Amino acid sequence: MTVLIKIAAVTLIFICCAVFIRQYRPEYTILLRFSAIIIIIFFLLDEAAPLLEEFNEIFNQFDISTDNLRLLLKVGLVAILSDFLIDTLKDSGDNSLAGVVAVASRIVIISFSLPVLKGIIMICKDLIK
Repeated sequence: MTVLIKIAAVTLIFICCAVFIRQYRPEYTILLRFSAIIIIIFFLLDEAAPLLEEFNEIFNQFDISTDNLRLLLKVGLVAILSDFLIDTLKDSGDNSLAGVVAVASRIVIISFSLPVLKGIIMICKDLIK
């Protein structure tokens, strides 16, 4: 709960600063946005450590390779970063580039997911025999 309060405080500070800066130097608001996002990401990293421990315990309990956990984290990170980038591009008015980034991120996610898909196909193949 305290992380949510910290994120809300950073967001409110960002909004107040953005309103003032936008009047005089609107080009600096994007830098302010990036700095607010970086601060929020650092808050979230503290919360992610126990979550990763929990995932690791679950994977060890069911004797699942931690490679799948790494893959899950990569896909999640790509999805989060691409969503942030797409929103930033749309805010700046570059919808066509945002569309290209959306397609590219989907292709990257599919390419990361191929080993899992291959494993599922192999399991299905073994069940059919």
